[in-house]
Amino acid sequence: MTRIAFRPSSKGLFSLALLIVIFILAKLFSDDNTVLDGLTAITLILLAFGLIDLLQSRRQPSLTIKRTLPGQLSFNHWHHLKYHIKNTDTHQAKLQLREHINNDFILEGFNTNQTLEPDEELLFQGRIQSLKRGAATVGPLEICLHSPWQLWQSYWLIDDVLDVKTYPNFERLRQQHLQGISNLPIAGLKQRKKRGSGTEFHQLRDFRQGDSIRQIDWQATSKRQKLIAKEYQEERNQQVIVMLDAGHKMNIETAIGSHFDAALNALLMLSHSVLKQGDWFSMQSFNQHERWLSAVKGAQNVSQVMNHFYDLQPDESASDYIKAVNSLLSKRSKRALVLVVTTLNEENFDDLLPALKSLQRHHLVALVNIENVALSQTINSDIESVSDANRYCAALELKNHYQAHLKRIEKAGVICVNCQPEHLLTYVINTYLNVKHAGLL
Repeated sequence: MTRIAFRPSSKGLFSLALLIVIFILAKLFSDDNTVLDGLTAITLILLAFGLIDLLQSRRQPSLTIKRTLPGQLSFNHWHHLKYHIKNTDTHQAKLQLREHINNDFILEGFNTNQTLEPDEELLFQGRIQSLKRGAATVGPLEICLHSPWQLWQSYWLIDDVLDVKTYPNFERLRQQHLQGISNLPIAGLKQRKKRGSGTEFHQLRDFRQGDSIRQIDWQATSKRQKLIAKEYQEERNQQVIVMLDAGHKMNIETAIGSHFDAALNALLMLSHSVLKQGDWFSMQSFNQHERWLSAVKGAQNVSQVMNHFYDLQPDESASDYIKAVNSLLSKRSKRALVLVVTTLNEENFDDLLPALKSLQRHHLVALVNIENVALSQTINSDIESVSDANRYCAALELKNHYQAHLKRIEKAGVICVNCQPEHLLTYVINTYLNVKHAGLL
């Protein structure tokens, strides 16, 4: 514990100011030296008290302070920050607490002014919210301690820094895991019936009402003298690769966070579904700083995907799709479902289509465009002035421009998905499941 500042308290300053005023009034309205001598004596006594109080406030406080905070925080989610304070001194301790945190955190909900009697312990808690993914620190903790007669304040710094990591908010994923389900049911997901092909044998079991006659294994039926059916499961060991744009276009802010935050949340949830299905999952971010996770398999590796990308942030560079595709092809040539997740603008299409065609030679490609909600808001807003009409026409023209280019890309054989950020999770998992159920890989 280190002292970093020292100053008189408001009570001490008020006492000094009051004494000065009394001296001035006595000097102006009284010629009796006895009054002045009395005031001088009182002043000396108060100064002696102030000096004694000053000496007592300079010694290090006998306080034990412990803070408790989860090491893993969820993005934009409130967590409890708990304090345990014990006063081991023989005097009362009146103090104020202040956490040294940056603008990436919001701290609220607890009383910073505390008073502890000798040998008293105090437990209380506040709330903290992290506004940015990644590794960060909370602290150190600053204490403002009042002197025994509250004439002075000394400031002490406890160099106890809490290391935390902020992950995307996966409360929904945890609920699915607790319920023992993989990726269904999720609101809005569509299912297709299995085609018969695109599935692999799983096991033999007793024939049940509703099973197809084609499922009957006649050889096993004749041996056991009862109907035995074959049970199939979705093909496993398929490859799913995500290409995530980490350029400046993904910094667009919405009510649920930026486009990049929405994309990262949805894609990490997708990795959970893919790994639960027994498939391989790979992911590459592209732009100024490329980050690559090679193929992983198995539900136990969800944390590996999360830890690899939880602190990823978009940069200010423009998207270079051709460079990103060439980089991916140098790593993976085995056929896979590749989801290119980005936000398009009018400058991207000339480079995007050649890059997707190059990717198509080796993979099944799906383009997932996160639509700028500002366009829809402008188109759906009321028109009350000429400027509103101009904005409406410009937004409508821009949206038609995007849709025309997306149709061109779709005609080239690319799966095209165009959705708003809040619906991204549903669309990416739908795309994966529909491709898997249709046996397109």
